[in-house]
Amino acid sequence: MAEIGDGGSNYCELHDVSAHTHPNLHGTRTTRWRLRIHTRRNTACTEELARTFRKTDEKFISSGKKIVFRRRITPPRTNKNYTILVWKHGPQLERRFMHDPFSDCSVSNCRISYNSSDLPTADAVMFHLHRTPGRSFLPAQHANPSQRWVFLTDENPYHTFMLAGSSSIRMREFNGVFNWSMTYRMDSDVPVPSGRTLPLIEGDRVVYKKRNKSKLAAIMVSNCGDKNKRWEYVKELKKHMKLDVYGRCGKLKCEGHFDKDCPKLNDYKFYLAFENGDCKEYITEKAWWNAYSKGSVPVIMGASPEECARLLPPKSYIHVRNFSSPASLARYLIYLDESPTEYSNFFKWRNQYKIVNEHGYFQTPVYHYCRLCEALNYNDLAPKVYKTLENFWSKRKDCFPPVI
Repeated sequence: MAEIGDGGSNYCELHDVSAHTHPNLHGTRTTRWRLRIHTRRNTACTEELARTFRKTDEKFISSGKKIVFRRRITPPRTNKNYTILVWKHGPQLERRFMHDPFSDCSVSNCRISYNSSDLPTADAVMFHLHRTPGRSFLPAQHANPSQRWVFLTDENPYHTFMLAGSSSIRMREFNGVFNWSMTYRMDSDVPVPSGRTLPLIEGDRVVYKKRNKSKLAAIMVSNCGDKNKRWEYVKELKKHMKLDVYGRCGKLKCEGHFDKDCPKLNDYKFYLAFENGDCKEYITEKAWWNAYSKGSVPVIMGASPEECARLLPPKSYIHVRNFSSPASLARYLIYLDESPTEYSNFFKWRNQYKIVNEHGYFQTPVYHYCRLCEALNYNDLAPKVYKTLENFWSKRKDCFPPVI
């Protein structure tokens, strides 16, 4: 359900009345809308307003290019141009984020600036927390009450300030500072997940041909530590099955990392998508690219099984938390390797769904600036501030104990 309003007390609810086969995916299935009118006065919200919403958004929503992520969506404020100021770190983000950010976006009335002199007039100021060493790095105050300060992190709460040069920074330093959140989680004001699951629409439907795989399982790891003890889990797995380890934690090497793809991973039936933290909704390119895009079955360590059921294609993955031990998981993977029919069941979803990569690595699309521009056009502009940030973003609240 989405709502559109006239800026006052009247608004329309647009209810999706399509068949709900997998209702909680990252994105929206092809929809049919039913208009419901709410009004405090006798003048009702009109069908014309609903048509405005449909005309602007239909092709983007049905194709999954636009994420409907707020309960109330106003008609786009496209009669205004917006300035997005990337505070201090614009050039460092350019390699990943500046792939013509508005060419495939539902709106294009935004300008990206790296110039701090635009602070007095910027509509939104985006702060990359990975490189932010503390509150003193930010301006003293908002330029005006309507200016949105947006914090960005693509990492989980364990690694929010990973490149800031200090281990003592805490989210509470920024209490009362930020108006919007911009993270991979769908409860963010500006959600920017690494990938999404979308239903196939007309023109998408193809018969998926499963690729021939000659090897069992692989993982590519550069950080051999981390809070979820993923490396300890890998070492236990290797005692019970053949597992090829690429990167600094293993003996096998692959071309590049993030800039260049690793074609050697195409040969594996299973890819261990072991994240650097087991945290709420944390699913990165490890699953979306290294597994799904290569026709492999991801073995997940990161987001919870319940969150994976909501965000990933149905019956497409294996989760470590569904097994009592690494040995138990190893036995199941070996069984699937020796049972072609059972293994093929993990690909049935491809006749109904597709996945999209949106992380910007390996020349994939990235929509961070697009999503922020959409938020400026669509989000409720009522005053908002994160007074206690750790209620929203916290390793204590949002991350889980290791599985091993």
